[in-house]
Amino acid sequence: MNMGLKGKAVLCMASAAGLGKGIATEMAREGAKVMLSTAEEFKDQLLETQDEIERETGNRPEVCICDVNSAEDIKNLADYTVKRLGDIWALVNMCPGPKPGPFDAFGDEDWEKAFNMCLLSYVRTIRACLPSMRRLGGGRIVNSTSSSVKDCLDNLILSNTMRMGVVGMSKTLSSELGKDKILINVIGPGRIGTARIADLNAMRAKKAGVTVDEYEKNDLKTFPLGRYGSTDEYGRLAAFLCSEANSYISGQTILLDGGMTKAY
Repeated sequence: MNMGLKGKAVLCMASAAGLGKGIATEMAREGAKVMLSTAEEFKDQLLETQDEIERETGNRPEVCICDVNSAEDIKNLADYTVKRLGDIWALVNMCPGPKPGPFDAFGDEDWEKAFNMCLLSYVRTIRACLPSMRRLGGGRIVNSTSSSVKDCLDNLILSNTMRMGVVGMSKTLSSELGKDKILINVIGPGRIGTARIADLNAMRAKKAGVTVDEYEKNDLKTFPLGRYGSTDEYGRLAAFLCSEANSYISGQTILLDGGMTKAY
């Protein structure tokens, strides 16, 4: 299948590692002009990822530091992407996960931080990229969230709440942006083998009083495919939704979870 991404500018948020890196790598494989971004504290990791993607694909991404909690940083990132790569065809929104914990563990400051990072940052990046897409006469937006948008996850109330806000915004925008030929969708990972999952598994194992290996062995027994997903698999889903091969899917929420989620 010709994905039609070759030569197109793609902005990948939070792409120094994990799911964002997997998406950016797949975009580079397809010949897109990729902009990687992350916060200042992960700059070294971002530069390593830039080199890794070039070695694997022969396609060297651009890089830019961006704090997703900063409106100024987001605007500067979009402007820099246009300057270096041309008008933005596709935006992939990502952010770090907020702190785990139950409702009683969090005060107003925690809720405000989660809102800024996991919902308002998506609003700001979309706002910053829309002029580019309209100049091009079309574009693609993929908002990465979590499988919790279909089935809420225990001990992740901040994430569960903010991710649902992204779904509502995306569904509304699919209607508003249709006239501009801009397609927008939400994707959510189930259990993908990333550092975030490793941290959550360690927390859950400690709570259950077992080793991490014991916890993961029992956890995988509940998975239809008997394994965690890979960042490459997640990247392929995002790349398709951002491509010209996707010409009619918009306003949808799609999970990459190997059949883990039981809800419709």
